[in-house]
Amino acid sequence: MKLTTEQRSELLSELASSEAGFNELFRVLLESFSKQERSLFLEEHKGEQANGFRPRRWRGHGWSFQLRIPRTRSNAFQPIILGILSSRESERTQLFYELYSRGLSCEDIAEVGRRIYRHLYSKQQVSYLAGACYKEIQEWLSRQLSPHYLAVYIDATFCSTRREGSVSKEAYYTMLGLLPDGSREVLTVVNHPTEGAIAWEMELQALKERGVKQIDLIVSDALSGICY
Repeated sequence: MKLTTEQRSELLSELASSEAGFNELFRVLLESFSKQERSLFLEEHKGEQANGFRPRRWRGHGWSFQLRIPRTRSNAFQPIILGILSSRESERTQLFYELYSRGLSCEDIAEVGRRIYRHLYSKQQVSYLAGACYKEIQEWLSRQLSPHYLAVYIDATFCSTRREGSVSKEAYYTMLGLLPDGSREVLTVVNHPTEGAIAWEMELQALKERGVKQIDLIVSDALSGICY
């Protein structure tokens, strides 16, 4: 049966008036856009063929529904909606990691997730998401650095840190480098329970292992005997 323009408007208004209806309407629109994207992709890539769909769960802003993401034989097609989903997952992972590193328990983080995303995450899910950034952080901390810095600013900031079931103030060693072209770079941010000469010696030695050969000036706060 073909609907008139007025009937279509009434149907859309009825769907949008309830949460379930709005979710369904939004799901249909996203899937329709994705299928149109695939059609354009197939027109531009003549050797490609459609290859059904794969399921993907969407959660955000109180919405939760299953999407059917279009596929191609080579899996080269990536609709815009996948970029949006990846962005949401990255945002959620970053938030959970930040809260966890600041000493919040998994239960507290789960409650924050429930209020923001309107979805209750289990302690296992929170723990997994909070640890998802660990590999990237380690890669960043071990990356190669410039061989020469005009100046390196070093300081320790004390932040609340969860360790073995309790929360206490611990030192986070920060190093900022000034390059010869005038640009600045964060060299490292690492955690030690307290601030002391031995820990600073370890971190300066780590700079050498990462390729730093010359520092013209080290700027510090009441740290005697610092040399490179």
